[in-house]
Amino acid sequence: MPAKRLYICFLSLVALLAGYPLHAQYNEHAVADYYLQYVPLAAGIGLGWTGVKAQDPGWDRMMVAGMGFVTEAALVNAIKYTVREERPDGSARNSFPSGHSATAFLGAEIVRREYGWGWGAGAYAVAGSVAALRVYHHRHYWWDTVAGAGCGILSASVGYWLLEPAHNVLGRISGQRRNARAELSLAPMYDPLSGAAGPAFALRF
Repeated sequence: MPAKRLYICFLSLVALLAGYPLHAQYNEHAVADYYLQYVPLAAGIGLGWTGVKAQDPGWDRMMVAGMGFVTEAALVNAIKYTVREERPDGSARNSFPSGHSATAFLGAEIVRREYGWGWGAGAYAVAGSVAALRVYHHRHYWWDTVAGAGCGILSASVGYWLLEPAHNVLGRISGQRRNARAELSLAPMYDPLSGAAGPAFALRF
């Protein structure tokens, strides 16, 4: 698919997603925000494989996303269970900050850095829709989503900051003998407390 056509499809999807919170009827079983939080992250990794020019190769994008997600999960959960703010619907005391918003804005910042503001603006619109849905569905206060957005953007920056050290470590490992038994693995991760899911990297040497 030509990049121009893909871009038009992406903007059309963004327009639909951005408008969803304005027309959605409240439903305690609404799941749109659970799925939408991963759209920017998937775009950050996958757009480069559709012919869109990216700043970094695919493996690097995956490493940034993985390291950023691990950072985000640790940061968000550390704050959640320190502050222990009650959710607007009274279901739990882990409202601040919003993990869904953090994941969405982590992905949006990766899209912006990899593909520029042309794509980044759309990704940020999707992330903003996720934050709006969390407030609309009475799962978070607005300040929870703002804090979550900050955590996500910060975590993306940490992922890029760790990229060069990760290259150095992997370079040293690749230069060792085969019997050094160095292993790099990628596995899915799920946090049942916050409902967050994503990739996790493990390095053993």
